[in-house]
Amino acid sequence: MASDEATPSVDVVELDGLVVLKIIKHCHEALPGFVTGQLLGLDIGRTLEVTNCFAFPTKDDDAGGGGKGDGDDDEDGAEYQIEMMRSLREVNVDNNTVGWYQSTYFSSFIDDSCIETQFNYQSNIKNCVMLIYDPSRSRTSGVALRAFRLTDSFMRLYSDGKVTYDALGNSYEHDPERY
Repeated sequence: MASDEATPSVDVVELDGLVVLKIIKHCHEALPGFVTGQLLGLDIGRTLEVTNCFAFPTKDDDAGGGGKGDGDDDEDGAEYQIEMMRSLREVNVDNNTVGWYQSTYFSSFIDDSCIETQFNYQSNIKNCVMLIYDPSRSRTSGVALRAFRLTDSFMRLYSDGKVTYDALGNSYEHDPERY
């Protein structure tokens, strides 16, 4: 675990203009629904360069209309991601996963599935981010696009199944600059 501690974490997230436009377009086309997608790019030291992205298909996009309770949804999603990354690699586009994005409204994005998804990404990819785009806030404050990561102490607590307000409070008291 010491080698993980020595690995620098992300301080800067650089977004290519194409990425910003694709995320905004995807989110606005799906209104009032929520959407997610994959971020691709390069991890260079303490900078994460996001150079491309692609949308994850939604159940509405599924031609077969795979209904609720269809256990193949996760498999189909993973297959789609692998095929997209393979296709991008064939045309010389960066195809390293550096995170994911999600749309939200009025900053209501933090829920169990969001945290679990980011935990899984960060467990497998040390320096990755979650980008949140809020079209409702963009009308008043410009492009409302924010990057998030889970702290190391939260990752430890979550992996141990000990995420409680008390545990988070104690972690904060011992290491407040981590939050």
